[in-house]
Amino acid sequence: MNEADLNNTFKYDKVVINLNSQNCLTTDANKTSYYVDLTEPLRNVIYVKIIRASVIAVETTMEQSPLSYLQYDPIHIVINDYNRSASYLKTNGYFNNINYFDLIPYSGTNNSDISYSQSSFDWSDPSVYILNPPEPNLRRLNIEIRDKTFKLFDTSVLTNFNLSICVYFIKNRV
Repeated sequence: MNEADLNNTFKYDKVVINLNSQNCLTTDANKTSYYVDLTEPLRNVIYVKIIRASVIAVETTMEQSPLSYLQYDPIHIVINDYNRSASYLKTNGYFNNINYFDLIPYSGTNNSDISYSQSSFDWSDPSVYILNPPEPNLRRLNIEIRDKTFKLFDTSVLTNFNLSICVYFIKNRV
């Protein structure tokens, strides 16, 4: 049985950041592109992981043209340039590579979500993004929510998002 480390001598530390469409800034109020400037930069970031992500959409608009969403169609989440996932998008007979952090499958209702709260932060966990080399000075998070054609949603369609991410960093770098 492991004993508690009351001296906090662990090599790594973490911070959980909870974001939503109300506590983030936006460059265009009509599009799902958000950012937050961190009050204190995080130094030597090594892991980034989504704990939970959810979106609220106008169900009838999602399922109408031009979006024509069906159940399980992807809602892409982009965080900074952390390209943890890749896929292909067929456009005019050609396949284009798209990169993103994660995706939420559309539930067919107004609320769609994903949760990784029960998984680990081990390097082999597929939901963890490992930064190599570590991010020396993380000052800003840029979040984009994109549709299945990889375009930003209109905020009249996707009205709200909630995102909890865990950021691990090296405490003392020699």
